[in-house]
Amino acid sequence: MYMNMKKILYILSFVFAGFFMSCEKYLDTPSKSTLDESLIFSNPSLAQMAIDGIKVPFWETNSYRGRLLTHYGANTDLEWINSTSVSARGDLSRYINSPINTDMNTANNAWAMMYLGIERANICIRGIRAYGVPAPGNDMGQLLGEALTLRAVYYADLIKTWGDVVARF
Repeated sequence: MYMNMKKILYILSFVFAGFFMSCEKYLDTPSKSTLDESLIFSNPSLAQMAIDGIKVPFWETNSYRGRLLTHYGANTDLEWINSTSVSARGDLSRYINSPINTDMNTANNAWAMMYLGIERANICIRGIRAYGVPAPGNDMGQLLGEALTLRAVYYADLIKTWGDVVARF
């Protein structure tokens, strides 16, 4: 009796394993809440939303508006930081950036956000060139030009701030 029960359990386990293996393709369906690149970058309205996503890193708290524009390089002939103590913001104003700077050593710092913007621009450029029809005078041509320009702005600011940087295209 015990051996027969054991055989039945083995057979049932093989049947269930075979059933789940055969259903793997059935269970692997695309999500209806996601969009494919071919759909996004062939539609000018959706592509515009993706281009707007390139601009988001400009406004992150520790990126441009919160750290880079307000502190970096503020110690010039026109502006002067009168600080005798060593501080993260005082270092940024004197072009001293180190890995232990508490204002820049965050997950959403200017360096990380600039490369996030570059990555988003690269995705948009690749998608518009592959699936859109960019030409002078049409919407997709304007969007491609905007993505290329935003990527150039990010690279210009990276080079201005840190010098020789890695170019990712």
